[in-house]
Amino acid sequence: MVCRDALVLRPIASAVRNTNVRLNCATSVGLAGELLLRRRADAVFVDMALPRAAELVSAIRASSANRGTVIFACVSNAEALTATFTGASFVLNRPITSDKIANMLRLASSAMRAEKRRYFRHPLMVPVNLKVNGRELESTMANLSEGGMAIWSLHYHPRGTHVEFSFELPFGGEISGCGKITWTDPQGLAGVRFNLLTDEQYSVLAGWIFRSENRLTA
Repeated sequence: MVCRDALVLRPIASAVRNTNVRLNCATSVGLAGELLLRRRADAVFVDMALPRAAELVSAIRASSANRGTVIFACVSNAEALTATFTGASFVLNRPITSDKIANMLRLASSAMRAEKRRYFRHPLMVPVNLKVNGRELESTMANLSEGGMAIWSLHYHPRGTHVEFSFELPFGGEISGCGKITWTDPQGLAGVRFNLLTDEQYSVLAGWIFRSENRLTA
């Protein structure tokens, strides 16, 4: 939640108190931006009366980690149009009440579950064939989601590098496509966001991850 108005903060906190949700609060757009660079959020509440609130919504939509997250914009009538154009998922008109928030959370729950599932990380160690600038390289997968994968590689790939990839899913067939390096760390790990998969391969990947999730929760 990005807010410093008690009339907005209190009903939102009340609505989520009895849910299995951890609520993090930031009182400024700058602090919220720093938090959202470091962690994923299933949903973000933004008080559009804050300075640069519209910039924050646009930045969330342009980010790698939270571009698909559900954004609730808390607005007065004058701010509603701005919130819609900058990428808010839902617009909440003042006065904000806990009943209104609870209803909006119910409406948004399917979108939040779908986005959470897209980022479910399944540990998986299989070889990954990469092609970077026409050069074929070998790497090893560390984990896999519908939206991307983490890989170990002996070669450093700067953020923003475009790659072609292919790998075999255990009992699932081959997946190949194009992606982009979105993060790296000193241990040789790198994150690859999937930018292009065929509909058929995306269905295979999504089905494999769905079965993996069910095995873990059974």
